[in-house]
Parts: sequence; structure tokens; C-alpha cells
Amino acid sequence: RMFIPPLPKTTNHHKRQEVKTIKIHPLDNIFKDTKDKLNQYEMTASPITLSPHGEREVVTKDKAEEIISKWKAQLEAHREKNPSLSPLCDTIDLSDKSYTIEAATLIANFLTSTEDGFNPSIASGIKIAGLNDIIASRMEEEGLQVLKTFSEAFESSTLIELDLSDNAMGSKGVTQCQTVLAGKPSLHSLEKLSLCNNGLSEYSMNEIADLLTATSEENGGTCIAQNLTKIHFFNNMSGNEGCKAFERIMNKCSDKLTDLRFSSTRARREGSSHITKALLILATAGKLANLTHLDLADNSFPECYSDLATALSHCVNLQYLNLKDCILADEGVKEVCAAIMKANPPLASIYLGANEITPKGAKSVAKLLRTINGTIEVFDAEQNELSSAGVTRIVQAFDSTSLKKLVLNENYFAENGANAVMECIQKVPNLELISLDGNFFSEEVVDKLTETFGVRLTEMEENDVDGEEEEEEESEEEEEEEKAESKEAIDESVDALAAALSGTGI
Repeated sequence: RMFIPPLPKTTNHHKRQEVKTIKIHPLDNIFKDTKDKLNQYEMTASPITLSPHGEREVVTKDKAEEIISKWKAQLEAHREKNPSLSPLCDTIDLSDKSYTIEAATLIANFLTSTEDGFNPSIASGIKIAGLNDIIASRMEEEGLQVLKTFSEAFESSTLIELDLSDNAMGSKGVTQCQTVLAGKPSLHSLEKLSLCNNGLSEYSMNEIADLLTATSEENGGTCIAQNLTKIHFFNNMSGNEGCKAFERIMNKCSDKLTDLRFSSTRARREGSSHITKALLILATAGKLANLTHLDLADNSFPECYSDLATALSHCVNLQYLNLKDCILADEGVKEVCAAIMKANPPLASIYLGANEITPKGAKSVAKLLRTINGTIEVFDAEQNELSSAGVTRIVQAFDSTSLKKLVLNENYFAENGANAVMECIQKVPNLELISLDGNFFSEEVVDKLTETFGVRLTEMEENDVDGEEEEEEESEEEEEEEKAESKEAIDESVDALAAALSGTGI
């Protein structure tokens, strides 16, 4: 059996394609925020990061010796410049290499040794460990040995951040990584944990939940989950039972939580309801007030979006929200948008793609956009059913100097919608990228779009020049809704004016 990271899964919801994943942190800056925190009080030199660098490759014994030699030179040069600095290194990034057991043993021995001129050991000063994608192509037995060897190398560390993503772990892998997942290095200090694309089954997820929620006298009656500020689970195969396990983890989280990702885990409606239930409990307990990033893409919320919306109404500091492919539909989007407006967060990025949003739902989205024009940087609503009417409603809501990226691919709109998009350019002067592929534009319209947006327009390879959009006919129910909303808006304006004039004697 080969240890190969699981392939990205595709969804089979109505009209859904594989969801494009958006990383919250660019790969080259994945540990930057933790490093900044560690160094915020350091006025002079700071500890360095050790990494093998270079292209993706198999690291053999000979290659490991070469890496260690370079690390020794780096460390000695840094110590010579900063003789009183301790530790010399606080971050190790072993990612994107495939290590043989011989190589892993050599590197682990170097990190833990006090006989190479580094005392205390390098491992004792490590606070950030990047162990993601380190066993690709290894046979199962060797892969497990590599995981265990590297995990135990950090026995003397005090880890703040740990990334084990892109390792096909399974239950056996979880067992081999217990030292860093729940042992002494993480018990009192771990704040950030990433387990993405690990092929975690429902059984493995329950094992993870057991480790993160376990309490004992040794950790003062608390658990690791209580200290977590960042939890990332993405592209696993844990299904509904995995959602229940993740609910157990979330139930132990505190108001320290700032960054939560639980997406593409094969969750169905039943499982997704456990996620929204846990969010609701956290919200009502005041534990989502510091949440800045929330990624729940590729869950199924058609029956539990009210709990999701209520939770979002408490996220007053939210900056990033990904709800792609969540089957929200118009009613769910309406509640979600209203909740965000209630919270009034500094939202910079919002992803609402593949949610079956029609022109009716676009009204709710447009309302939200008008309230976040001052902060919005990325808006993505691709793979919906907006048509020209819905697209027009959305783009007319923009009046933003902060918007940089606009994505409206595959939305069944044609020339009228394209004209509305082009007309909005004056209101988004700092737009850097716009994606409109997969719609119904004639060659003439494509030429106009290219002329208007230039290099900012992404490729239009999937445009359907023969496609025809359906004309939107507003129902009587929608007309009544608009009248009611208009009356409500007028009433609110009158109330606000009356409040402003009260006590003035006018």
C-alpha cells in the first residue's frame, strides 16, 4: 500500500463542479502570523527558520546529511552574530518532501542532539512545526515510521503551531503522531492545528476528538481544544460521523478561537447540522466574538441555515467567510446576509459560489454589499443562477475603493449583465481581477469586456456564445416583498430622523 495524499473530492450536488479551494494563508506565509506574535517583543535579532528548501523530492540519507550540514552552518552563523540569543531556531518546516526512514532518523537525531555544539537542543526551542506532506509515495510501514520519528523528535518542544496536512494518516498515522498531537509538546501550549487532506475517516476523526478534548490532572483539568485559536480540517472523508466528532472539539473551544475551517469532508445534511449546532452554542456563549476567518465550504445547510445565520450574527470581527457549495439557496442566503449585516463585521472576503442563488437571492446579497463597501476586497458568487437581472443587482451595489477581486463565472447571464458589470468599473477603481467565464456572451461582448477590463479580465475559454438566458419575471410575491421592504426602509429612516431631532425643540 502506498502512502499517497487523498485526491481532492468532487461534489455531486445539483449542478455542482469541484469546488475551487481558497487558502486563507498563502503557502509561503503559512506560519507568518505565529512568527510575528513570537517576535513582537523582540527588539533585536529573532530565531531563524530551518527548512530543506528546494523542489519537491525524496530525501534520502545522503540528502539529509547535506540538509543538516547547511542547517549547522546557518545556526552557527546566526549564533556568531547573536551570541546571547536563545533559542537560535523556533520554526522548522519539513513540508513538501518525502523522507525515507534513514533520512528522518538522521534529521531527528540532529534536532534532539546536544552533542553537535547546540545545547540545549534545537528541538527544545521549536514552537512552530511544519510536518505537512512528508510521506508521499512511502510504503505504509515506512510512512508510519517517518511520522513517529519526526513526532517524537519534538518531545522537548513547546509547540504553538502544528501542521500535519497532506499526509495520508488514517488511524495508524494518528497513533504515530500522538506525541505532537496530544503529548507534552502540545498539552499546554498548542494554539494552531491543521489537519487538511489527511484522508481522515469517521473513526480517525473520533480519535482526534478524543485527543483534543481529553482532560487530566496533568493538564490542570483543561484540554488542548480550549487553547486553540486556529483549527483547520479540510478535504477529509469523515462524513456525518466526522461532523459529530468535530462538534465535540468545537464544544470545548473558547473565545480564543479566531480561525475555523471545516470544509470538504463529505458532510451531508445530518452531519452539517452538527456543525451549525456547535457554532450556535459557541455564539450564544459569546465565544465567536474574536472569530476572523470562517470556512465552511462544501457542507450542506438547506435545513439548518437558520442556526448558521444566528451564529454569524455574533461574529462581529469576521473578515473572511467561505460558504461555497453549501446549498443555501435564496432563503438561506437571505438569512445569512441579514445576520452579517446585524453583526456589522469588517468583512473583506466573502465566497457564496454554488449556492443556487437566483435574482431573488441577489437582492439580499446586494443589500449586504452596500453595508460592506468600505471593507470588501474579494467577492465570489460563481456557479449560481443569477442571470443578468441578479448580476445587475449585485454589481450596482458596489461603490468600493477596496474591492480587488470579483468572480461571477457560470451565472447564466448575457449582454445586459455584462453591460452592468462594465458600467460599475468607475465605482471600483482598485479592481485587480475579474472573472466572468462560462456565461452567455457573444464575441462582440467579449471584445467589449476585454477592452474595458484589459489584463484584469481572466481567460474566457468556457464562454458559451450560443447560450440564451431566461428573462426574469418578478412574481407577485416578490413585488409584495419589495413593497414591504421599501416601507420598512422608509419607517426606519423616519424613526432615525425622529431620534435625531428629539430634544432639539424642533
